[in-house]
Amino acid sequence: MHTEQFETMVSMCRYLGIQILLFDESYNGIEQIDYGFRKKMLQGFDYQRIQNELEHYVEPAVFYLYEDDMGMHYSLLRFTKEDAADAGCQAFCIGPILYQPLTRRFALELVERLNVPSRYEQDFIEYFNCIPVVPYYDLWYQLLTFFIKRCQITVNGLRQINPDTVRIHPSSDYHYLVPDMPDVALTTIEKRYQWENAMLEAVTAGNTQKALDAHYQFLQFKLLPRAADPVRDRKNIMFTFNTLLRKAVEAAKVHPLHIDNLSRQFAIQIETALSTDQLQSLSTTMIRKYCMLVNNYSRRSYSSLVQTCMDYVDFHYSSELSLAGLAKMCFVTPSYLSSQFKKEAGITITDYINSTRIRQSMLFLNVSKLSVGEIASRVGFSDANYFTRTFKKMLGKTPKAYRQAIHE
Repeated sequence: MHTEQFETMVSMCRYLGIQILLFDESYNGIEQIDYGFRKKMLQGFDYQRIQNELEHYVEPAVFYLYEDDMGMHYSLLRFTKEDAADAGCQAFCIGPILYQPLTRRFALELVERLNVPSRYEQDFIEYFNCIPVVPYYDLWYQLLTFFIKRCQITVNGLRQINPDTVRIHPSSDYHYLVPDMPDVALTTIEKRYQWENAMLEAVTAGNTQKALDAHYQFLQFKLLPRAADPVRDRKNIMFTFNTLLRKAVEAAKVHPLHIDNLSRQFAIQIETALSTDQLQSLSTTMIRKYCMLVNNYSRRSYSSLVQTCMDYVDFHYSSELSLAGLAKMCFVTPSYLSSQFKKEAGITITDYINSTRIRQSMLFLNVSKLSVGEIASRVGFSDANYFTRTFKKMLGKTPKAYRQAIHE
């Protein structure tokens, strides 16, 4: 058995928010196979039953795909003695997962089938809302078999089992619901808000990777549809998401004009989307671009004087700009503004003006067919040769070479 590959598989599942339990001979932690849900919901539920079934039914070196009586899916494997020695555990269980998002109809059918009292319905729904969704069965199966082969785990067969074959979670116990209200709904909603806040805090900090990681964890908590049309429902959620990101960026002291320009672009994209897949992929793009906005335009670490100068340059880069003109606008002396700007920003005002103009010129070089001279004029350089020298000094290549490299 290839232990490093096995560790990679374990890390992959956990990174994706999919539970993978590694069991020793005593099956410690068996109550986490359903995140302890049945223990909270049922009076005297005995997880020893699950251990007994795993020990007596699940054969070594056979890969099991199991669906329980609540429609959740698991992948089970008991190792051979040799593989167990390498892995440092007796067996593993991946899951629970779902192959489709929770719908209101499915939730109500489940509640009815399991005879769930009305006061527990929200707890059942919130529990299912936090179960990871794998979009396609074939994709998940192929991914798992790929890793098992790479890990060189001994597997002699595959079996699909269901609750009629193996009653690991017998539904006959479901009428023994505990008399006190469980806290499933409460803790699930709290966790969802915690991940949402973590994502927004990361956006405010401009930390793209941390924001994306928190966003992925947040997505594990599904929301029941608010509208009958799936696309309309998703659009409503995305409009709210856009507003939350906009407010997170505003907290980073980014000028509202920058925020409004980006927010408006995304609002148009959301409304014109034709499918839920388009909207789903848009969310990560939004996080990346809002974080980029923070990294490029956040003014939270600057005084109001320097903030005013930076914002003015950002919005008037094509006009004639000078230290003297900016100092006059701010009612300070040029020498004071120069020293204060250099102290806070680490560069001179002239360097900031040039870098802003070069950044804007890159957009023109990317999307337009304007000549280098025309672009120089549009971004505020009166001398095209000076523009070329400044561009090369900052980026290591001329505007012409930069444009050619883009279209290669």
